[in-house]
Amino acid sequence: MYKQFIHSGFRLALAATALAALSACGTISNVDDAGKTDQPVFPEMSDASMPEGYYVNQDNLASIRAGMTKKQIMALIGHPQFNEGIIGVREWDYIFKFRQPEGPDKVCQYKVLFDKDVLAQSFFFSPSDCMTPAPQAPVVKNVDLSADAAFGFASATLSAQGRASLDQLANDIDLTQVDRIEVVGYTDRIGSRADNDALSTARAVAVRNYLLEKGIPQSLISAEGRGASEPLVNCPGAKSAQVIECLAPNRRTSITIHFI
Repeated sequence: MYKQFIHSGFRLALAATALAALSACGTISNVDDAGKTDQPVFPEMSDASMPEGYYVNQDNLASIRAGMTKKQIMALIGHPQFNEGIIGVREWDYIFKFRQPEGPDKVCQYKVLFDKDVLAQSFFFSPSDCMTPAPQAPVVKNVDLSADAAFGFASATLSAQGRASLDQLANDIDLTQVDRIEVVGYTDRIGSRADNDALSTARAVAVRNYLLEKGIPQSLISAEGRGASEPLVNCPGAKSAQVIECLAPNRRTSITIHFI
């Protein structure tokens, strides 16, 4: 009889220990009844069922709110990836991967804490800035108009071809996405500096004014001339038909569109 009592007591103690192990109070972060903690503890990633993480649907992740049930959370982002107990679990952990514009994918841990009624209340990332968007390089589009094609010789009057090119450009621009447009005129090295500066400025202004006529707001567009500076090609020698032809790439009007 005594042995049976000892055996029964041992079995009860073993069951209680197992139950405690399964529930483990449901947390590793000392979660209070309101589903809060001052210091979230993230488990070792190597202990996850998928330590490499998976690509979560970011729209679903953004839809998670306090007060959701476990079933609702699971329907949005799947089953937690750590074995944190069975009974009374109030802490779920995930490993997510996020594509990046450049470089390797970002890997983050995500934690959901539940209150005493097993409703989601707190959410944490490790690292904490995981969902901060990666800085994007400004998007820029450059268009070079050949001065020889867009203007007459030594003229700042747009040719039919020049107007057609600008018509196409204006039609392609989505103004809601534009931060600013810079128009810069250039000449070749033939002629005086003063004449080249004046001609390059006049051509840049002509392009700007035409784009204004096509509906580009004046606040978005600037124009300046830089004469023979910033050459694309260098053609040595005195003025001649061959040298003038060689210098053609330098005679241009550059339009730089900076997008938001």
